[in-house]
Amino acid sequence: MKKIQITKKAAAQAAVAGGAAAIIILLGVSQKTAIGQTYQRVSVNGNAIGCVSERVDMDYVIKEARRELSNETGERISCEIDWNAESSRELFSGLLSEDELKEAVKGILREEGAQGKTRVYTVAIEEYRANFTSLTDVETFLNKVKAPLDGENAYEAIIYASDSHISGILNAELAKSGTESEITQDEAAGEDDAAKEAAGDISVNGGIAGVSAEFSGAGEEAFVAADGVLAGATAELSDAMAYAFANPKDNGYENGILGMEFIESVEVFENYVDADRISDIDTQVAEVTKEKESNKIYVVEPGDCLSVIAMDHDTTVSSIVALNGFENSDVMIRDGQELIIAVPEPDLKIRLTVGEVYEEDYTADPVIMENDSWYTTKEVVHQEGTTGHRERNDVVVYENGVETNRTLLHENIMVESQAAVIERGTIIPPTYIKPISGGRYTSGFGRRWGRMHKGVDWACPVGTTVYASCGGTVIQASYNGGYGNNVVIQHPDGRMTRYAHNSKLLVHVGQHVEQGEPIALSGNTGRSTGPHVHFEIYINGSAVDPLKYISY
Repeated sequence: MKKIQITKKAAAQAAVAGGAAAIIILLGVSQKTAIGQTYQRVSVNGNAIGCVSERVDMDYVIKEARRELSNETGERISCEIDWNAESSRELFSGLLSEDELKEAVKGILREEGAQGKTRVYTVAIEEYRANFTSLTDVETFLNKVKAPLDGENAYEAIIYASDSHISGILNAELAKSGTESEITQDEAAGEDDAAKEAAGDISVNGGIAGVSAEFSGAGEEAFVAADGVLAGATAELSDAMAYAFANPKDNGYENGILGMEFIESVEVFENYVDADRISDIDTQVAEVTKEKESNKIYVVEPGDCLSVIAMDHDTTVSSIVALNGFENSDVMIRDGQELIIAVPEPDLKIRLTVGEVYEEDYTADPVIMENDSWYTTKEVVHQEGTTGHRERNDVVVYENGVETNRTLLHENIMVESQAAVIERGTIIPPTYIKPISGGRYTSGFGRRWGRMHKGVDWACPVGTTVYASCGGTVIQASYNGGYGNNVVIQHPDGRMTRYAHNSKLLVHVGQHVEQGEPIALSGNTGRSTGPHVHFEIYINGSAVDPLKYISY
């Protein structure tokens, strides 16, 4: 009887546990409660909202909240929304559904719009922000930025929608004067409800390409068409250049401003801010065009040194040294090395394309006769070239006042240049490397102790591997007086190299060796003051300084 009672009790406990487990599983499956899975703890504009499943796409929820609130209020909801979602994993945390999260976001946006703040248009250029009371002020601000480069006022700022109005983000660009913005002040301020309802809150003015676009029910397709119109306008310059190249005798020169654009992306959106955060136009023009230091990556090119890099980029050697953690300005830099440099740049830069016409002396490109039996270092001039004179029309691109590209569009030859005729070798000459790995440099090329030291020395332990500095044929491998055990190699370019004072030779006369192949073990034989490798290079029978020819 007792045994049966225990069984019933256990069964009851099991039933309770099973029921609890089922409830927990049901809660987890319904995504109403976290039962151990990872979820997101969400905040919007600094306001904690709650927790949601990690499967919820926050970008989509924010976008939908904008769209729904815009439809409910009849106003464009495009204020900047800063959201954060941190991963968390705590048992039995309540989870919001996607709809509940969306309603919470809409509530925050409603509250911020009703807190007595001023409705403005925020200009965003990467990290830069400025707030203006109207789109007209935004256009005035941008037009003043470009004014110093456009004395004839050939270009002006326009504001347009580059994507579906749901995002609420507008863009600003420079276009030829006479082009009208897609977004009018009335539409942006929500004063023309009928137009918004018919055109999806955006109307496009056909002035962009002289073509009107009807937007009734057009939705996103209309915006795609608008982008195509803008692309077609910018293609005019490309077509003009193609025609000029195809018709080189056409004297229809391109001169003056051919194109003007902002280099950075300029976005505009409606926002709500305190009245004291509204920007003054002239103050912001000065701010956005003021050069500020920003760190850039520069790749070292052949012939570069720190002073040249600093001068070319309007910075200082001490700044480069500090940014890259160098000990001093004497540091060695190599081709292809990446350096951090501080470059003074404004927040908003302008790319200007202009046509320039001028006269110049010129030299025609030489006629090259290739000789496959010569090295590239050898060339013979068979006919000297002459200098000519021409008028030329270039298309030049300037970025922030610095020339970045120049293309010859037209030319009128006044005095023709006769091309030089040059015979030049095609074979790449051999290269030379340091003959040992490591070692301590102890003596250089030149006079030493009253006599000529014909090579360079590296101290190293006996038995260090000595490598062929360049490929060639061994012409000596034996003991040779003061050189001790030495190897001499004849190279394809006629040069010779010597490796002296070795303890052991690994090659023999007549053997062909490749660059970097072991040829000996270092030692202290012959006239030597200690274990080291003595290395010489001979050109036309005369010893030269090896350090001028080897690459480490």
